[in-house]
Amino acid sequence: MIQAYLLTFNCARHLVNPDVLAPSFFNALPKAAAVPDIIVISLQEIAPSAYSFLGGSYLKPYFDRITTTVHLATDIHSHGSERLEHVATRSLGMTALMIFAKPRITERIQWVQAAGAGVGVWNMGNKGAVAMRIGLSSPRSEEGLILGFTAAHFAPMEWNVQARNKDWEDLVRNLVFVADDDSAYSFSEEAPLWSSAQAPTVPTGLFCPGSHLFFAGDLNYRTCDTAPGPRAYTSYPKLSASRGSPEHFLHWLENDQLNRERSAKRTLHGLHELPIDFPPTYKYLVQKDAKSRGRTSPGDEVKWDWATHRYPSWCDRILYLPSPVSTSSLEPQMYTALPIQSTSDHRPVALVVHINEQPLPLDAEDIRSTPPFPINPQWRTRRDAARRCEIIVGVASYLALTRTGNAAIITALTVSLASWFLVSWIKG
Repeated sequence: MIQAYLLTFNCARHLVNPDVLAPSFFNALPKAAAVPDIIVISLQEIAPSAYSFLGGSYLKPYFDRITTTVHLATDIHSHGSERLEHVATRSLGMTALMIFAKPRITERIQWVQAAGAGVGVWNMGNKGAVAMRIGLSSPRSEEGLILGFTAAHFAPMEWNVQARNKDWEDLVRNLVFVADDDSAYSFSEEAPLWSSAQAPTVPTGLFCPGSHLFFAGDLNYRTCDTAPGPRAYTSYPKLSASRGSPEHFLHWLENDQLNRERSAKRTLHGLHELPIDFPPTYKYLVQKDAKSRGRTSPGDEVKWDWATHRYPSWCDRILYLPSPVSTSSLEPQMYTALPIQSTSDHRPVALVVHINEQPLPLDAEDIRSTPPFPINPQWRTRRDAARRCEIIVGVASYLALTRTGNAAIITALTVSLASWFLVSWIKG
């Protein structure tokens, strides 16, 4: 049995604080439990748009903070007795996916494939998804075990339900895994822990026969179809309210858009979710008398309130595709939200799941074999065009919105002006 720990967090374009996030990172585990075999982290708004669209080394400080958090959390939870290895990090625009695992798992990795698709403006990655699929050797079968993980970020705003449903459809149509097509999503490792020689060569979409599927991210489904009015905040849930009180947060689940749209088979087809027993994960407003953003120390209580211009909602979710057979190969254990982080207006959400090491059987009736939407034949053209737009927007944003970019513009203007005066003086 493999124990996987999935966490999703909208970073709000800020560096995370490892000293604050690490102590609560494994809150979904019992205190005496072992560190999970695989850690999967879905990140949204990982960095400002300029750095996110340019990618590569511009994102390194942001990923380094997450890596530090994972290692520190592992040390705290295991009292220094266990360790994790970084398996891979992939990003597309402002969404990223990071995977860590114990050595006993990394030594079994046979291949890793990445895929992604933007659903933002001009199909760019300000919204969208990035995914990885890992092939593990199995002690019980020659077929091996396939684990698929997706990090996603859907359209915002209360009234944008149809846009979110369309984002899901576009991802199913355009997120495609193919052999040797990793560069568009890479935050490259210097020394990969695997060889891709055994990776499947047949293109497959988000749904793949024989593969587990986990879908985590800021899916942005809200608890109301309209924006809140000026006095709506007076009816927002109160964490101090008892379960029987009309002010208790669980009453808001009755209007959850994601549950409604899934039940009507308009989004996230086939995916399941454990019952929610935690408060809305968005939108938190850290009060000004809290310590400076991101600098809160461990143990300090972050003072917060609901933002009045957004309905409190469960935007951050983790779903999974159940086994196609009656004997479950997947056993979800715990689903919860972590404490509020002073660097973000979202709470992280975590899911613990046990995965049977027996490979999934193939079933022609299973949604893995009959996905809700076919793959778009032009998915690659769509993706490459979006990437070109990202580079243009990234460069423009970098020059306009960063100090280094501003300095580069001033330097270029100064040199151009000096050259013009010099040429004019020589001619004169």
